[in-house]
Amino acid sequence: MKKANISFLIITILFFNVSCEWFAEGVYSIRIYNNSNDTVRYYESYNYPDTSLSHNKPILIGINPQDYGFWDSKKEWKKVLVSPHDTASIFFLRERVYFDNWDEIKNEYHHVLKRYDLSLPDLQRLKWEVFYPPTEAMKDMKMYPPYGK
Repeated sequence: MKKANISFLIITILFFNVSCEWFAEGVYSIRIYNNSNDTVRYYESYNYPDTSLSHNKPILIGINPQDYGFWDSKKEWKKVLVSPHDTASIFFLRERVYFDNWDEIKNEYHHVLKRYDLSLPDLQRLKWEVFYPPTEAMKDMKMYPPYGK
């Protein structure tokens, strides 16, 4: 009986040590707001300055109108966005377009509603909140089509 209690105690201690380490790492989130009246889908890319759409159909995250989603990282963003990939791109597409032929979407870039190319200082200025459509606070940040168009 003592062996069973000692084994249980050892397993419990190991479980809590592993669990505490996992929770201590944390998650670093960027909140993505959809302030439009349409459901949009977005995906992020760390390939900047290459802003072409992925050859393979990526998994796009959907955000309902007047709602938000999260772009999460297990690492602090200052460790993620370092040279040579110190800028990340976020692509926004209409939800209905996403379900169409991906080859057509990637070849005809006009299906992209907006693309932001955001650096670490941009994200810090935005207090880790990104908005679609862009807000006045985003007007000087890199985006395609440009702000106001």
